[in-house]
Amino acid sequence: MGLSDSVLAAMIGAAATIGTALFQLIHSWRAQAAGDRRTKRSGFRSLMMLLIIMAASAVAGYALSEYRAQTLRDETHALRQELQQQVKILETSTARLELVNRAADEQTHASELRRQGTDGVEGLVQVPACKGAQIAFAAERSTCSESEATHIAVCAIVPAKAQVSEVLLFSRADNSQQPWSESRVMMGQDAGGARFVDPPIERAHSENAKQVCSAYMHWASDQGHAARIVVKYAL
Repeated sequence: MGLSDSVLAAMIGAAATIGTALFQLIHSWRAQAAGDRRTKRSGFRSLMMLLIIMAASAVAGYALSEYRAQTLRDETHALRQELQQQVKILETSTARLELVNRAADEQTHASELRRQGTDGVEGLVQVPACKGAQIAFAAERSTCSESEATHIAVCAIVPAKAQVSEVLLFSRADNSQQPWSESRVMMGQDAGGARFVDPPIERAHSENAKQVCSAYMHWASDQGHAARIVVKYAL
């Protein structure tokens, strides 16, 4: 078992005291060996006094050792309490910092969503040229009629709590160099064999998002079309 420095110092001091006392006792016995009985009694008393001194030295050394050990324990306990307090303060500060960062992230995210709502969220699809029915064994197919049109939904994803303020509709031919700003159409307007039909609808997409969709029909046989919607909203 390991000994602390204070206990070891006390043991060394006690051993030195005991050695000194034994040396003096032996010297006293030799000096009084030729003495009378009275002298022997005096030597016995001296022996008792030395034993008492030795016992007192041992007790004092042990008490000193315990005092130092108790002081060390008290200091260790105080240091442990201080460290625990510092850890609690650090944990509290960390939690507050996380809350601040989370609030800042949420605020930044909300600002980004508002900006997107102002600019508009886009939905875009490419529709190939419509292929009519094959006539007999002819290689070519007939042109599509409006009744044979392809029906699709053009959708944009917005936040679930968004209030849709406007849905802009665009349609243009494939490979067209015309800017989107010049390709805007109205609901039901013929865009060269294609048109948007029915008002936009909203439907669930996920827990935090929803879809805003507009129906689009395409029957042009000579070329495909690109259909685009831009949904503007407010939170």
